[in-house]
Formats: sequence, C-alpha cells, structure tokens
Amino acid sequence: MTVLKKNYAVAAAFFVVAIIKADAQKTTDNAPVTVTEDGTTYTLANGYIAFKVNKRTGDLVSLRTTNTVTPGVELMGYVSGHHAGYWEQSPALAPREVTTITIDPATVNGERGEVSIKGYSDGKSILGPNPTAAGQQGGLIADLEIRYTLERGAKGLYTYAIFTHQDSYPAGSVGESRFGFKLNGAVFDWLSVDNKRNFLMPTGKDWDSAIDLNMKEARRLVTGVYKGRAEHKYDYSAKQSTIPAFGWSSTKEKVGLYIINPSFEYLSSGPNHYELTGHLDDGDGGDPTLLNYWRGTHYGGSVLNFAANEHWTKVVGPMFIYVPTGKYPNALWTDALKQAKAEQARWPYDWVKGVDYTPATERSTVRGRFMLVDPQAPMPTFTNLLVGLSYPDEAPLPFTPRPMRDSTAFNRSETPRQEVIDTTVHRLPNGQIANRGTYLPPRQQGQRNFAFPPQPINWQNDAKHYEFWTDGAADGSFILNNVRPGTYQLHAVADGVMGAYDATAKITITPGQKIDLETIEWKPVRYGRQIFQIGTPNRSASEFFKGDDHWHWGLYIDYAKYFPNDVTFTVGKSNPAKDWYIYHVPHDTVFRADGKDFGRATPWTIKFTMPAGMPTSGKATLRFGIAGSGARSLGITVNGNDLGLFNDIGGGGASPIRDGIEGTWVEKDFYFDASLLKQGENTIVLTVPAGGVANGMCYDAIRLEVAAN
Repeated sequence: MTVLKKNYAVAAAFFVVAIIKADAQKTTDNAPVTVTEDGTTYTLANGYIAFKVNKRTGDLVSLRTTNTVTPGVELMGYVSGHHAGYWEQSPALAPREVTTITIDPATVNGERGEVSIKGYSDGKSILGPNPTAAGQQGGLIADLEIRYTLERGAKGLYTYAIFTHQDSYPAGSVGESRFGFKLNGAVFDWLSVDNKRNFLMPTGKDWDSAIDLNMKEARRLVTGVYKGRAEHKYDYSAKQSTIPAFGWSSTKEKVGLYIINPSFEYLSSGPNHYELTGHLDDGDGGDPTLLNYWRGTHYGGSVLNFAANEHWTKVVGPMFIYVPTGKYPNALWTDALKQAKAEQARWPYDWVKGVDYTPATERSTVRGRFMLVDPQAPMPTFTNLLVGLSYPDEAPLPFTPRPMRDSTAFNRSETPRQEVIDTTVHRLPNGQIANRGTYLPPRQQGQRNFAFPPQPINWQNDAKHYEFWTDGAADGSFILNNVRPGTYQLHAVADGVMGAYDATAKITITPGQKIDLETIEWKPVRYGRQIFQIGTPNRSASEFFKGDDHWHWGLYIDYAKYFPNDVTFTVGKSNPAKDWYIYHVPHDTVFRADGKDFGRATPWTIKFTMPAGMPTSGKATLRFGIAGSGARSLGITVNGNDLGLFNDIGGGGASPIRDGIEGTWVEKDFYFDASLLKQGENTIVLTVPAGGVANGMCYDAIRLEVAAN
C-alpha cells in the first residue's frame, strides 16, 4: 500500500507539472513576436521558437525551442561543413552592407517580425576573391538581400533571398545556390525524404570510422546499426516537386526540422529535376545536413547568367522552416506534410513587401486541354501529364571559360586567408583518419577547374526566371494558378510520348488575367514508321531492372554481377524490368572493394524482327531518350556493319555515379541507311567504350523509326 500511495503521489505531481506546462504553452504559443539586436546578431522570438541571425553573413546561427525534451537545446550544428543555417551566397564581403528590421513587431501588434541583411555589389563581386559556390564564375556581381520572418504562433520561420543585377553592373552569373543547414548531430538522428527514405540514420561517429570509397561522399560503414552498408549522400536525392516537406527529426528530443517549399515557382529546371536533400556532411563529424537547392547541377541542372547592363531580379522563397515538437519521427513528418498543404494554400503570402513579389490579386489563371495526335500510338487518356509555363527558350549568353583558382579555406565570418591543403593521410591516436574530409580526388578541395558549356536556355535548365507547373488530368485538361504577369512559353510532357510539347507562340499574361487556351493539339515528332521501342518514354529509367530500387551506391559496379554476359534483349520477348539494366556502363573487370574500378567495353545486343511491308530503303533513325550520362560516345553496329562512334551522346548529368535514373532529359538521334536492315531477324549492337565503371548511359527509351525514300 505504501508503494501504491507513493506512486499515486508521483503521478499526481506529474500531472500538476503537466497542467502547468500546458497552461504555459497556451500562453507562449500566442506570445507576440519580438525582435532584439546586439552588435552582431538579431534575435527573433515568439514564445515557441527563438533564433539568431548574424548581421554580417546572414547566417541563421542559433535555433531553439522550449518544447524539446531538453528545453532550449541548440538545434544548429557546429561540427562539420558550413555551420548552422545559411544561404550559399553571402553578403558578408559585399562592398556595402545594410541591416534592417523590415517588419517591426511594434507596428503590427506583435503579429510578425522580419529582419534583412543586404549586400550591395556596386558592380563588384560580393563574394570576395575566392567564391565557393560551384559554377560561380567571376564571383557574384549582384546585390543580395537575405530576410528572415517570424509570425505569432508559428512553429517555424520563413526565409527568402532577393538577387538583383542592376542595369549598371557588368556581366556575371549565379553559381549553385541553396539554403541549407548543418544540424546538431547530438539531437537529430532520423531523416525523412519520402516513403522509401524515412528512417534512422548512421551517426557522425559511424561516418568518421567508415572506410573511404571511390568518391569523397561515399564510405563503407564499419560500426553502428548499418555496419557493412555503403553510406552515400546521393542515396537521398529526390525529385523536388514530389517532396513538399523533407527534413530531420529526433527520437530523443522529439523535435523535427523540415524545409517546406510553398511554391516551386522559384526553383529551377522544371518539375522533373532531382537534387540533394538531406544526408550526413561528408567532412569530419558528419553533421546532419539539409539542403534546399534552387539552382543545382547534380543531375544536369541549370544555368543563370546575366549580360552587362541587364536589369534582373529574382525572389527565391519565402520557404518555411517548420519545427514541430512532442512526437516521434513518423508523426512529426506527417505533421510537416500537413503543414506543407497549409503553406501552399496561403501562397502567395500577403506580408512580403518591398521586393519584386507579385501579390495574389495580380496573379493569373491559365487553363486549357491537350489532345494527342499520333496515329502510330493513339492515346485517348494521358498518364502523368505535366503542363507548365516558362520563360521562352533563348540562346545562351556569350561564354568565357573561367580561370582556375587555388584552394582556399573560406570562413564567411572572417577575411579569407590562403591555406595549403594537405592531402596526405594523418591519423589520430585512435587510428582514425584525421583529415579525410580535406581530400577530394582527383582535384584539391576548393579548386574549380571545370566550366559549364554554353547551351540553349529552356525550361529544363533555366534558373533565371520563374516557372509554373501543374499536373494535368487524364483527359488532358489543366489549370495553372497564381501565375505572375509576363511572357511565357507553354510546355507539356507525358508518359508514353517521346519528347515534349513546346509551343511556338508566346503567351503574354497581364495582371489578374484569366486565360483559356481551349484545345491544344500535340503532335509528337515522328521520323517514319516505328519498328521497335525499348522502355517507356517517361524521362526516367524506372521501368528497367533496379529502377525501383536504385538509391544505393555502386549499382554501376554491380552491373557486371547481374549481367556477366552483358545484355541481349529480344524485342517482344524480353522483359525490360528483368533483361535491361538501368545503367549501360563499362563492364567491371577489377572489383576493388573501394569501387575505384575500370571496366572493359560493354556491348548490348538488341534483336528484333522487321515486319513484312516495312521499308528497307530510305532513312532509319535510332532515337535515344537519355535520362543521364557519364559517357561521350557510343559504338553502333547494324547487322554486323560497323557504323562507327555516335559522339556527343552525353546529356542529363552524371546520373549513374550519383545513384540516379533521371537527369536533364535529352534526345539524341542517330541516322543510318535503311538498306542495312532486312526483312525478318535483325541485330543492333550498342557498345559503351572501356573506362571508369560509372562512365556510361542511363536510357529513358530507345526507338527505331524508318522512312522510305
């Protein structure tokens, strides 16, 4: 009885504390927003969340909530990589910098607060002499303003960036760009990207103890619950348009931190673009990392150049950083997905002022209905129809290769200093490699000795302008909402249709206009009668072997194990899901444990029957839909006739080495004399040349069409 009385007393005390905490929570959840400042930081708080912003760099240097198991535990990470929360480009080294409280809570009854850190270019780079962002040719010659916003009762914060190239500035560009976090590894241990990537992650200690593989982002784990597995940051890449909320959570502190894009209009490269999301930082310590790319290049990707004296501005965001508490990871992520719907419904936000951000009253609606006209493949209904408006296609700006720069350790809070990067291996007393994160073969960390080639600007690689996309219905109808005024080009893609619909006429939209395009005929390109097709044109290798389970390091190495005699595919008999691999790569002949392998040339044989009545004279066209490539040529033979190398077949980004099956889609067409074909059985052999085992092709679909003279 004494024990029972004691337990009842403990329980009663617990409930009293719980009631007090609940009442306090009700009070703090509705507390007014406050903005305070000292010499180096702004602090914004609303009773639930508090965060600090560095006035020089624009970095989010501290983020806490009282609702964690350990009240007020720091959520930001300071172990590896760029610390805490940050925009890739920073105004810290701009010729002029101005900090402002753009929304004073005192003027809006405590409903909202906002701060701004703005760097002015004045025609010079705001990034200093050694910019760090990939593709950042000549630095960033543009003004950059970073804003952070907090609302009363919000369980998170907003951030957005405004890039402006004034009409008095010289030519320039924006390199890879993102908003990212390095989080506290002692707090966050669970990553949620999608239904297949939603689980407990390895620890930073597991990462540090792991064995290096063939790229700095990959290691073989030798400790922890995933001992033996290859950990690779590209295992968590995703199609950005399909992940409305993604992020990290904590099984210990019962807190989550998720990035929510309320709109995808400010992201680049259209609705099929894949990018990094979350992973362990590849430096020492392996902090939990979360990234929201608006201009990325990992799977093909985008370009953003501006001419001298060109006025250009873009508002990236606002995006919402959601920080729910009190639940376990799956419940927190479900909560975040629900919050994403709420943020999407609020878009465009009515509180964004003073920048080029179109309010709801001036946005437009565009509707219409596509009808496919293809006698060879009638399709009464569409599957996965995507319809979008983008800036009209244009030629690239003149291109000047960027000079190589040296390695530099760059701390955005300090003046850059020159350092010699030590690439030798040093070990700690416990035997662990001490400086492994500084080694980046085959070039030193910091060097950028590559350059992006000029290419026509279209919806797949444009980061300069806004894009608006929607899912079309099976009957081809679509509605595009919240379109900004401007001049656009209409596009559409759908499963089963090779290529895209790209309107020839431009569409000019005025503020508040409602446009009905009515019925639009889509006539896919044909070069003759279709003889065969391998795969379904869907801008992906998803229907091929391993296409449903490809987020694993080294599948290009495993090809030789799955297909020791290479691929022989008989049209009409073979099964693409079993007999055609996602990667056509050099056949591994080394099988090193670290994957630094070389492969022999790899022939893939296609056997098909030429139906009676099909032309065997005229022009034959072998159409390749490429979903990713690490190769630059492909050998082709037709019925034993060597047609040489099909050069410049590359496209779509380095999908194989980054575990992907979908990059920037391109079509490459190879023409040959149809007289090489014959009635009955025919054979075409495609050969990837010898080389590194990731230097191959990722096909979307291959189609043969023949036209008589």
